[in-house]
Amino acid sequence: MSSISRVSTDQKLIEMWLHGRPISTQKEYRRDVQAFFRFVAKGLAECNLEDLQGYSNYLDEKGIKLSTKRRKLNVVKSLYSFAAKLNYVRFNVAAALKIPKASNSLAGRILKKKEVLKLTAKRQNVNLRDYCFLRLLYATGMRVSEICQLLWSDFYERDSGEVQVTILGKGDKTRTVLVPATIWAEIEELRGNADESSPLFVSVRGNAIERTTAHRIIKQAAAASGVKSEVSCHWLRHAHAQHAYAGGARIDLLRDSLGHSNISVTNVYLESNPEDSSSNYLGL
Repeated sequence: MSSISRVSTDQKLIEMWLHGRPISTQKEYRRDVQAFFRFVAKGLAECNLEDLQGYSNYLDEKGIKLSTKRRKLNVVKSLYSFAAKLNYVRFNVAAALKIPKASNSLAGRILKKKEVLKLTAKRQNVNLRDYCFLRLLYATGMRVSEICQLLWSDFYERDSGEVQVTILGKGDKTRTVLVPATIWAEIEELRGNADESSPLFVSVRGNAIERTTAHRIIKQAAAASGVKSEVSCHWLRHAHAQHAYAGGARIDLLRDSLGHSNISVTNVYLESNPEDSSSNYLGL
């Protein structure tokens, strides 16, 4: 008897697939999977490649962003791969589903340094939590899911006086980056009576803030500062990488600080803002 024969429903399989992932990731993936099931209106084992391709076409018809479509289809492929490994489905029909290539539009999503300064400026209508959130996000280049789950215990002051933060990233991999002294001094004002196990950024309910709150923070800051309205938390990660590289940071250091699995991922920042180009040699 295979191990998966003990799993009687798609829902049980989904919970097994989601197990151990960050809470924010679980919510997003569960939402994407539910949207897929609403479209196909049948069980996982009953779907064929035509159903998956129909879902891909449906996402096009809805006019969603390419990055969102890629995520939704990759979520479906991931679930099918998991199901196939456990022999829950006879064939991994999603293996043949083509995922559209990502557009290389990074350059349009990198803020100038003066825009970052405007976005993260301390204003009377921005509370301390939101101000510190934006400053730390840019200073460390963290992903939004990473910064939302930070605890006070993740920070450590070295004998030298420098402060480091341990970040839990993708695939449960941890990395450590330094926090600028000016940023840490501002963050310490947030603590109050919070103990080591308390979240760094707290919602009105006393829990760690969620991605929706994080995105609302940056949207409000963008509106107040006059920075591009389409800005997102991930734009500050892009800005961190581009500005740090322009300031002399090594590409391998950027890879480690950002938590990239491969330096080829980091290299995209060089490609989006080349230092030289053949156009400079035309004598125009």
